[in-house]
This record gives sequence, structure tokens and C-alpha cells, in this order.
Amino acid sequence: MKDTTVRRLLALDQEYTAAVNSAIAEDRDDLVAELADEYPDAAAKIILAEDAA
Repeated sequence: MKDTTVRRLLALDQEYTAAVNSAIAEDRDDLVAELADEYPDAAAKIILAEDAA
């Protein structure tokens, strides 16, 4: 896996972690579930973009 892809995945992880933590602090279980559902697709897009390049 390319370094740029790893960096993009790490950035995605940090972004989603912050969003989930914020949603938890706001007692937004619906948003936590939505973010958890979105995350695998967002990560897959990054990985697939590497394969297409």
C-alpha cells in the first residue's frame, strides 16, 4: 500500500474518530450509527482510488 494511501486512511480515521466522539458527547446515537455505517465505504473509496491510479 502506498504511503499516500496510508496517510489518507489515517486522516479519514482521525476525521471519523473526532466526529464520533463529538456525536457521543452530544448524545447523538443516530449520528454515531450513521458514521459507523459510512466509514467502510469511505475507506474503500480511498483504497480503490489507489488501485485505479
